[in-house]
Amino acid sequence: MDEAWYDDEAGPIVRPYTITRGRTPTGRTRLDTASQVLTVEPRPEPLRLELTPEHGWILDACTRPVSLAELAVLLGQPVGVVRVLCSDLLDHGAVFVRSPRTEVSREILEQVYRGLSRL
Repeated sequence: MDEAWYDDEAGPIVRPYTITRGRTPTGRTRLDTASQVLTVEPRPEPLRLELTPEHGWILDACTRPVSLAELAVLLGQPVGVVRVLCSDLLDHGAVFVRSPRTEVSREILEQVYRGLSRL
């Protein structure tokens, strides 16, 4: 007897490493969950990349700046998968990525402290 271990509501079952073909991000640009991704307009034609449906969804979703974390939620994929796909698109000039500042100056910390003190 063929017993299914999932139901129709589970949707298609595709392992994350299948979507990324076992690859990891290239690492040239730091992509964290707060990085903002924006599609280059007009889109480069043709991309030197085999576009998967997931790549296309990212390009469609990023007509305005969208964070990596938000993309993961929109696509229903782990952040690691979205990071690899965005890295592909970035390497091929199809998207811009803006990463948040990681260093905080003393001046900024003092401004925050003064602002909080006024509350």
